[in-house]
Amino acid sequence: MATFIEIIEGANEGSRMQVSEGMTLGRSKADIVIKDPKVSGTHAEIALNNKGQLVLVDLESSNGIHISGRRVKKVTLLPGVIFEVGRTVFKVITVEEEQAINFEIFVTWRSILGQKLTETPIADEEVKIKPESFSPAVKLSFIQGIQTDEEIILGYGPRKAGSDSLDIELLDEDAPREAFELHPGPGMVELKIKAPGRVSLNNKSVESEMLKDGDLISFGTSLIKVSYL
Repeated sequence: MATFIEIIEGANEGSRMQVSEGMTLGRSKADIVIKDPKVSGTHAEIALNNKGQLVLVDLESSNGIHISGRRVKKVTLLPGVIFEVGRTVFKVITVEEEQAINFEIFVTWRSILGQKLTETPIADEEVKIKPESFSPAVKLSFIQGIQTDEEIILGYGPRKAGSDSLDIELLDEDAPREAFELHPGPGMVELKIKAPGRVSLNNKSVESEMLKDGDLISFGTSLIKVSYL
């Protein structure tokens, strides 16, 4: 039998991941990455118990693993078991090995976009924006905060960042819904801050500025370093 965990509540709801001994689950430094601000970088690990069953073991995370509201050190991954990691709720499912290859579902941008489009109307003028290349490409490196060690390489714009963004999602609890935009410029990228006072560049409050190599964008407890490739 193959064992899967399915997200039944939370970000990427409906996605399924096949699990095996030695895999880790967490927000960033893990085999299974969960975009949930309440999940630790490496939150839990899958191991085998003395009965040969797969178990998810808490790695001394801040928020732990919960079953029916009760914090537990580990949970045996038996069919039908429901458990919570951070704000994300999982259900354990098992299928025959020969069915596993057709069973796993990966969340795609198309499915995410389809869900969001039913929730958020898009203005006509936004749809008409023509993408332009960033020349050179720009890299955003999260060096502080919940997304530490995450890197995003951008080759075209404009791009939008915020807690509700379909483009560059910011997981910091204090990130604005619309934080900033990046627009192509002559040999550089222009930063346009959409939440003055909550987002700053090099610890200064600005509305817009051409980004230089090494510049720092900050919001909440997060810090992003800008570099050109």
